[in-house]
Order: sequence, then structure tokens, then C-alpha cells
Amino acid sequence: MSCIIQYLDVLSKLAIVLIAVINFVFAVFVFFKKNHIDRLEKESDRKINWLKSLILDHNLDHFYEFFDRLDAELAKLKVPGIDETAKQEINDSVSEVFIYFRRNLIDMFLAVDIELYNFFIASSDSLQDHITESIFDAGINLSHTAKFDEVLNNKVMETKTNLIKRLFEYRGHV
Repeated sequence: MSCIIQYLDVLSKLAIVLIAVINFVFAVFVFFKKNHIDRLEKESDRKINWLKSLILDHNLDHFYEFFDRLDAELAKLKVPGIDETAKQEINDSVSEVFIYFRRNLIDMFLAVDIELYNFFIASSDSLQDHITESIFDAGINLSHTAKFDEVLNNKVMETKTNLIKRLFEYRGHV
């Protein structure tokens, strides 16, 4: 009988030691996991602050100026009977506006987040391609206001909204 009690006593002590070791390992795991999460959050906060202070505070005007200049160039397409030479000149001017946008705003995103940069580049390129195709599509009468709005204005506004939305949703994920 005393042998069984000794055996149970040893088993009890081993169980206590095992529970203590498991608690210690768990505490260490929680500590390192929490530190890792805190570091990621600090990195995200740092990237958000970089985006705000280095780019948006100083360059957000370029965003709105781009869309204002683009609207002004596209408005030239509302003239009835515009010839191919004039269309080419307008398209060249639109290309210059896109170059301005890239140089003065989009390229700045490389300093903060490559995914944000890639999103802006893809959206900008898609919009420019759409505009160029629309300008030279003989089947589209851009001097007709309803068609102009349907084909160009809606796409420009959609792109502008998506870019603002992406900036608003940016969380600086590492």
C-alpha cells in the first residue's frame, strides 16, 4: 500500500512539474508572439506616418491637379467634327498629364509601399489606355455629351474614387 502511495506521490509531483513547464513554455510563446505583433503594428504605424508626412502632406495637391488638368484636356474632345490631328494633339497632352501624375505623385509611393505604387500605376495605365482607345475609336462620338460622360467621365471618376479609396484603406501592412 505504501508503495502505491509513493508511486502516486511521485506521479503527482511529476504532473506538477510538467504543468509548470507547459505554463512556462506557453508564457514564453505569448511573450514572443506579442512582441512580434507589436513590432508589426509599429512598422505599420511608421509606414502610415511616412505616407502621410512624406507624400500626402506635400503632394496630395498633385493628385487633384492631375484630375483637373485631365478634365481640361478631355473637354477639348467635346468639339464636334474634331480631326485626327487634333485628336493626336489632345492624346499627346493627355500623355503629358499622366507623366506629370506619375513623376509628382505615383513614384513617391515607392518610398513607402510597392503594392500601393503598383496599384496606382496599374490604375493610371488602365485609365490612359482607355482614354487613348476612346479618342481614336471612330464609333464613339465624344462630342455628344451623354456619350462623353458614359465613355470618359465615368471612367475618370471611377478611377479617382478607387485611388482615394485605396489611400483611405492603406494600413501600412508589412
